[in-house]
Amino acid sequence: MSNRGERMVVAMKLRGMAKQHALAFAMGVNESTITRWKNNGPMSVDHVIRLCKALDISLDWFLNGVGGIDAPEPEPDKVGIGESSLLSCMKRAETAMTEQSRTLLVAFIESVLGETGTL
Repeated sequence: MSNRGERMVVAMKLRGMAKQHALAFAMGVNESTITRWKNNGPMSVDHVIRLCKALDISLDWFLNGVGGIDAPEPEPDKVGIGESSLLSCMKRAETAMTEQSRTLLVAFIESVLGETGTL
């Protein structure tokens, strides 16, 4: 495979994601974005990381075609339980919210944390 777009298509097939709208939904992007990526269009670093997580593929393999397709197993002592899924969920929610909703959510979180920033 000579480019990133081709590797993305291979990864989608291997992970059983036959429809690009499923990947678009999982990542919180438009289906046209997936089409652009399939055609080897530009991607932000954030999108590359989210894609690799969504498809559970190696970043090195996706970007450079180096090594195996499978993502390395995380080291248990370095991964907080649910931390990455919570952050991923919050990032997807942020892109779907209006500015007013984001402002209200931030105000709510700050009110829960109080002035010290801790629970």
